[in-house]
Amino acid sequence: MQQELFDIIKRTQEHNFSMHRHAFRATHVKTQAVVKGTFEVSPNLPPEFAHGIASPENSKTSHPIAIRFANEPSFLQDDRAPGPRGCGMKIFNVTGTFMDEAGARTRTQDLTFNNAPVLELRDLPTTVQIFRIRERHFRNPEEIAGDPDMKKRDDLELQQAPMQLPNQHFLSYTMYSQSAYRWGPYVAKYALFPTGEFQQALAESHQIGDDSSPEQHSEWLSTWFTGDKDATYELRVQLCHDLSKQAVEDTSVQWDESEFPFETVGKVVLPVGQDVFGAQRRAVWDDHMKLNVWHGLEEHRPLGSVNRLRKELYQRSSKFRSEMNAAEFKSVTSVDEIP
Repeated sequence: MQQELFDIIKRTQEHNFSMHRHAFRATHVKTQAVVKGTFEVSPNLPPEFAHGIASPENSKTSHPIAIRFANEPSFLQDDRAPGPRGCGMKIFNVTGTFMDEAGARTRTQDLTFNNAPVLELRDLPTTVQIFRIRERHFRNPEEIAGDPDMKKRDDLELQQAPMQLPNQHFLSYTMYSQSAYRWGPYVAKYALFPTGEFQQALAESHQIGDDSSPEQHSEWLSTWFTGDKDATYELRVQLCHDLSKQAVEDTSVQWDESEFPFETVGKVVLPVGQDVFGAQRRAVWDDHMKLNVWHGLEEHRPLGSVNRLRKELYQRSSKFRSEMNAAEFKSVTSVDEIP
C-alpha cells in the first residue's frame, strides 16, 4: 500500500508537469510568499520546554529564518477556492545533534505547519484512499466532494472539514504542526500563533470572496511586507501528557488546548521592507531548496505514521522535481543565500 501511495504521488507530479511543463512538490504547490525574519528563544524557559531549538545553547543568539507560505493542495489552486493553507519554516544556525548528515551540514531545523490543528489523512490506508479520489479528479477538483467513493465514507465529515476552513489573510492564521514530534525527552505538537494586533484583525477585515482576485493571497502578502507593520508570532509547544487523549499515530485527533495548553518557547518576527514574491526569491525556494523535517535535530524527531510516510515521500518528490526541472538542489546554510 505504501508503494501505491508513492506511485499516486508521482503521477500527481506528472499531471502537473503535463499541464504546466514544470515539476512541483507533491503538495503545497502554490507559493504565496517567501519571507525572511528571525526566531528568538524565550528567556528562562521551564526545563520541559528548553530543548532542541529552544535549548539553552540555541537561546544565546537570535536565529535567521525563512518561511514559505503556500496553498496546501497538489495543484495550482485559485485563491478564491476554499481549502487548507500552510507554511514551512527553516531556522538557521542551529546547535545540537542532527538526525541526518544534511541537517548537520546546514545546521538548520525545518518546521512545517497547516492552518488546522488536525490532519484528515490520519493513516496510510486513509491517505491512499483519499489520494486515489484526488487523482481521479485532478483537473476538476471541484468534483471530489461528489465522488461516489467519497460520499460513502464513514469519515466524510472529517474529509470535508478542510474545505470549511476560513479563507482569510495568511497572516491571521494560527499554523499547527498537526502531527507529533519529539521535544527533547517529551512528545509534543507545535504551532505559530499570530501576536500582532493588526494581524489578528485581518481575520475579519480580509476575507476572500467570489469577487476577490484568483491571486489574492500573494497580493495581500506582498502588500503587507511593503507596509509599515512587522508580522509577529509566538512559537508555542503543546506537550503530550496522556496518550489516551493525545493520539500520536492518528493525526485526526485534536489535542484539547484547554486541558493541554500551548506554551510559548520563542518569538518570530517577519519585518517589512522585503519583496516576498520576487522572482529570484521564489525560484530559489521552489526549484533549488527543499524542506525536510527528517533533516533536523534528533530532539525534534518526527513521530507517527504520517511522518514515517513523509520520510521517503519527501526524498522521492524532491528527486522528481530536480530531474524534471534540471535544477540542482542547494544545501542552503545561510538565509543570505535566499535573495
